[in-house]
Amino acid sequence: MNTGKIKILPEAVANRIAAGEVVSRPESVVKELIENSIDAGATEITLVIKDAGKSLIQVIDNGIGMVKDDAILCFQRHSTSKIYNFEDLDAIRTLGFRGEALASICSVSQIELKTKTADDEIGTYVRMEGNDLIEVSQVSMDKGTNISVKNLFFNTPARRNFLKSNQTEFKHIYDTFVRFAVSYPEIYFIFYNNDSQIFNLKPSNTLERLKEIFTEEVTNNLIPIHSDNPIISIHGYISKPSFVKKTRDNQYIFLNNRYIINKNINFAIYNSYEHLIEKGNFPSYFVFIDIDPTKVDVNVHPSKLEVKFEDESAIFNFVRNAVKKSLRDSDLTFEIGFDEKQDIFDKTDKIIHKITTSTNKSRINKPFKIIEFEKEISPRDFDNSFNKGTDSEIETEVFPEKQSNIFEHKNKTESEQFTVWQLHNKYIICQTETGLMIIDQHAAHERILYEKAYEMLNSKANFSQQLLIPIQIKLSKIDYQIALNLKEELKSLGFNFNIIDDDTLELVGVPSDVKTGEENKILQELIEQYKEYELKLNLEKRDNIAKSFACKGAIKSGDRLSQQEMLNLIDSLFLTSTPYVCPHGRPTILRINIEEIDKRFNRT
Repeated sequence: MNTGKIKILPEAVANRIAAGEVVSRPESVVKELIENSIDAGATEITLVIKDAGKSLIQVIDNGIGMVKDDAILCFQRHSTSKIYNFEDLDAIRTLGFRGEALASICSVSQIELKTKTADDEIGTYVRMEGNDLIEVSQVSMDKGTNISVKNLFFNTPARRNFLKSNQTEFKHIYDTFVRFAVSYPEIYFIFYNNDSQIFNLKPSNTLERLKEIFTEEVTNNLIPIHSDNPIISIHGYISKPSFVKKTRDNQYIFLNNRYIINKNINFAIYNSYEHLIEKGNFPSYFVFIDIDPTKVDVNVHPSKLEVKFEDESAIFNFVRNAVKKSLRDSDLTFEIGFDEKQDIFDKTDKIIHKITTSTNKSRINKPFKIIEFEKEISPRDFDNSFNKGTDSEIETEVFPEKQSNIFEHKNKTESEQFTVWQLHNKYIICQTETGLMIIDQHAAHERILYEKAYEMLNSKANFSQQLLIPIQIKLSKIDYQIALNLKEELKSLGFNFNIIDDDTLELVGVPSDVKTGEENKILQELIEQYKEYELKLNLEKRDNIAKSFACKGAIKSGDRLSQQEMLNLIDSLFLTSTPYVCPHGRPTILRINIEEIDKRFNRT
């Protein structure tokens, strides 16, 4: 007689499998524990992590605490104090409600719990290991709960091996902590990472909390938003159209104080800006939506990040109209500052130029040498100077060591010089022996800077141009942590800085390629790009920072170049190992042969 093959899994095995839905990484644990603290009415919450949460995640709160029986029962699956019957699911007002978090965390870690209510004289200590109850005893402590999760995934090594670098895991934890800190500004939040304090956020209002986390520059460029009706209300802040980013960072939506992800609302906000921002730019926003809990379902996924509204189109229109109204009612005038000593009626805007001689034998190291003249000229004279045979004279003077290449424009007469011109301040057009070549100036410069940066990172060189006046740069907490983590790599690129305090750097040296006046901007954009690449592309550290520097340090579409700068760019591009694509694989060069042009004009 054949026996059946289907069996009920042992509880320990089932728990570990189910834990995968709730606990995917250290950040998941942080999220669930802080949610429990908030639901417990805590007004002070401290988060402590070590080894990016892999070895320790500790959350301490001053909430209502638990009695002994509850402290033991809370680790059982589907144990909860937040709902009691099926009808409660239709009006959920707490952050947690499924009764799965602690059981899931417990099944893949070692846990120590200390808790005490205001009515108890002594607290309860519980120690668990992989769903096994190891110890229950008494402990002296203040009211609240102190829970430590140690050695996450100690009994599931395959899961632990799938975790990313400490920097990546820390970034996920940081983002989750910030979401709670923004959503609950009335709560005192403290955050420690490897014994270093990252945040000490005292109770305040939303705008002050945003300023502490995202810097004053961000909050100075926010517009308040507010609208309500009997069913739904919205409040918060959106960024001015003049203050947008190339990434979707700093986009936060909270539903009844719960951080959510909703593409419909995201698009409603983005669509509200219409023609106020260019394609590829994204506004920042911190939007709080309050709605009758019966009109929304938050029980869509164990992570509780996704929700379903009873009427999605009504939500879209409500949010879109509220944002559009805020933009309409705000003064969006661009402000232009003038130097106090500058005479704004002086239209000559003269520049002093002097001829200099370069001793640099590798054009790749300084692809854009500023050509200087000895006489005093106006910008118009400067633009026209290349039409008077100036190029060949200056080329010989400034780059006497320049080697011949496929363009061979160095030693030719004026009439034979290699011809280049700029199209829409975006592309470089040049004639070749076989036709026409079009170069994307940004992509080409990216390739040049990438190879230079990668070489410098591998050699651990430090070719830095020292600043006469150091520049202080105030960063967000996460950007500050990333800068510290990348300090040696940034130094190899030429960014030398000193630490002023827990969120401010003093920049004392920069790479020679960085334009004067853009030192602060380039460093911050480099860090921003590094974060995006790390999350999306999982690049090797040096490759990431080299690509980030190339992307943000390269000349942009719209930057006007002199003829000499275009020639130098072409020279430097063809000295790279891979001149035909940028570091991201986009083409740098397009060729059109003369036969194709003749064909288009019916000359064949």
